[in-house]
Amino acid sequence: MALILADVGGTNARFACARDGKIDPSLTRRFENDGFATFDAALAHYLDVAAVKRVEALTIAVAGPVTGPTARLTNRDWQFDVAALSASNGGAPVHLMNDLSALGYALDHLSETGLTPVMAGAPVMGDAIQRLVVGIGTGFNVSPVLTQAGETRCALAEAGLGSMPDRVMRIMDPFLSGNSSWITCVEDVFSGPGLARLHAEATSTEAISGRDVIDRAVSGNAEARASLDIFARGLGECLQDLRLLYMPTGGIFLAGSVVRALLESPSASPFIEALKAQPTAKSSSMPPVALSLITQDEAALLGCLAYALARG
Repeated sequence: MALILADVGGTNARFACARDGKIDPSLTRRFENDGFATFDAALAHYLDVAAVKRVEALTIAVAGPVTGPTARLTNRDWQFDVAALSASNGGAPVHLMNDLSALGYALDHLSETGLTPVMAGAPVMGDAIQRLVVGIGTGFNVSPVLTQAGETRCALAEAGLGSMPDRVMRIMDPFLSGNSSWITCVEDVFSGPGLARLHAEATSTEAISGRDVIDRAVSGNAEARASLDIFARGLGECLQDLRLLYMPTGGIFLAGSVVRALLESPSASPFIEALKAQPTAKSSSMPPVALSLITQDEAALLGCLAYALARG
């Protein structure tokens, strides 16, 4: 029997198999979602590749809203239903969770090299630790993480679908010459597709991918660098807003392909400068919050495992 873990993003799905409380690295696989019509088809393919005959339990991290026994991907028409998945896998118990929640449950289980410090913060005080995971990749979301008396809980959130903070719009409006009516939520800008749209709107050129914007900025293209700098500064201001909303005195933990590429680019400087400034005059007494980057590729799978083991 095997405990099956899945981390399903907008572009790729990662699968793993755990036995005796540990992931078997030889059975970890990543598939492109474009190769499958549904999650069920991707899961069936993995079980065949991994030669898993019987599923003991299934825990799935989904890059999208999770509502009780159902979930869906935000950027792909994939649906998840606990009852249906259980029925098609021999009655095995099924757990659904948001992918950022999975990263939250993984924080205390990452390897020594699974985190890269970005900015130092004040020492954590008290027996209750509040942390915040922020994902910036194909989409945007957060996971508030509370650890108390050795037990970790992650709250649900869909921050990427919330309104863009005014502090960010005061940066975006001048850069876009007032052409910012297309920005209806945070994810419209702070994501890979969002960066692509921001650059296209600012330069009145045909859209290129967010990854291409970053690559051109790194290569010295002035227009791409200007777009990436504004993106970085705005993202820093957005995180300042989240800092005030969630009070993550235990640190902010970044994840996702876009923010990883940003931190490896020259535009990391305006991003960190925005984070070092005090959000408001009234918050001047707030201590700095540590910022780290999650770099362990299987982090969400580790979180799925931690969640499943804690629930028996």
